[in-house]
Amino acid sequence: MGARRALVVDDSRSARLVLKRQLIKHGIAVDEAASAEEALEYLLHDKPHAIFMDHMMPGMDGFEAVRIIKANPATALIPIMMYTSKEGGELYLGQARALGAVGVLPKEVQSVDLVAKLRSLHLLEPTPDNTPLPAPDAQPFSPAKEIAALAREAADDHMVELLQTHLEAQSRRLHTSIQSAMTSLLEELREPEAPAPPRRWPAVMGGMILGAALVLGGHKLLLIDDADAEAASPPITDETSTAPAPSQLLLAALAQQRSRGAQEQASLLKAVEWSLNREGLFAPGATPFDDQRLNAINELVQMLHQGGFQGSIHLTAHAGSFCMIEDEQGNLVLAPDALPVAACASFGSEAARLQRSGQLKSAAFASFASRDPLIEGSPIRLVIDEPQGNTPRTDYPIIDSYLLAGDWNAVARQNQRVEVRLRP
Repeated sequence: MGARRALVVDDSRSARLVLKRQLIKHGIAVDEAASAEEALEYLLHDKPHAIFMDHMMPGMDGFEAVRIIKANPATALIPIMMYTSKEGGELYLGQARALGAVGVLPKEVQSVDLVAKLRSLHLLEPTPDNTPLPAPDAQPFSPAKEIAALAREAADDHMVELLQTHLEAQSRRLHTSIQSAMTSLLEELREPEAPAPPRRWPAVMGGMILGAALVLGGHKLLLIDDADAEAASPPITDETSTAPAPSQLLLAALAQQRSRGAQEQASLLKAVEWSLNREGLFAPGATPFDDQRLNAINELVQMLHQGGFQGSIHLTAHAGSFCMIEDEQGNLVLAPDALPVAACASFGSEAARLQRSGQLKSAAFASFASRDPLIEGSPIRLVIDEPQGNTPRTDYPIIDSYLLAGDWNAVARQNQRVEVRLRP
């Protein structure tokens, strides 16, 4: 078994630390979240092999977090163990399991009990004869050592807080100094009749990105070295001058900025695509390019046009590989969740359905896509591409005798999606 990773969710830093140290002794990597909301944010980008969830936390409690995680197909297969000091016996265990948790781990757990829980989460390999193994580096629990370790880490946190105050003050002073220097330099170089620079669509679509770029760009302008200035500007004719003139420094900085324009534009397009593709799922049997998606694409075209974008919007409908069976009439339908995947009759019916063009678009969407131009005065085009191969966004689980159709189809739903690509 490769390296396993667990997420520990608890508002108590000391409780997270105690469990983290025990898991690390078993070779398990640990990530931490101080609240249920922070855990849900983590799960947007990372998928641990198991989650240890505290029950009572400020804001969203552990039970509500478990319900949300299990309702999301992208995270529903991650096993969750409630990690809590709450007393409740069989009643509490029943509540936890009803929401999807595999069990309850008390915070005062013994080493042997912890090993059994880790095996139930598939974080440890089972022994051949199913006998428990002692924890590696097994040593008697020492409250004094644990308290001393917590005290050291608390002292470190206090030092970080003290330093952070000074660092933030220094950052504000530096920011003010940069702004003042940039203002002075631009006032000296400003020409009253110079035409305003043309509007570029990234400035309209990425206001926040542009604001950050102005601050960082100004800092780089003040720190530009002589070698870059000489390479990007004409030679100085005044033989008595030993340093580049301010106007030459500005021209050199602008030349560098232009060379970075294409890369920055590509990065912004990737960010826009990422945002659009988070909402691209469609159900088995549904039309991928329906009237609802038409409304979203129409709004996208309007925004891109207002931002000055010139290019094409490429749409691709990807099919999920659903576990299907035949009903009494011989039609393929989704298999019941409890059916073993090995008993599925077909996995490719959605791909075959989407290859038929009549299954792709509603009448309104087809009419919109055939317009030329899409909107008056805009060069933006809409292109519907055939999928090249069938690379899933979420990997399917390995098929064995224990895998059920419900678990397989939860992954297939994540892979059945419309993908958006912007090409300038």
